[in-house]
Amino acid sequence: IDHQSTMGAFVGKTALKDGKGIMVDSVYRKGSDYLPSDAEVDKLRPKD
Repeated sequence: IDHQSTMGAFVGKTALKDGKGIMVDSVYRKGSDYLPSDAEVDKLRPKD
């Protein structure tokens, strides 16, 4: 409705392995889970 990206992201903790940074305990979070619903966007948007 307002052309927002729903791209998700991997979220986790960083750690060192063999002197290099790695991500541990990671999970993928969908971006759409963190955006307002279409109904909420309609309420927030100016009516002009």
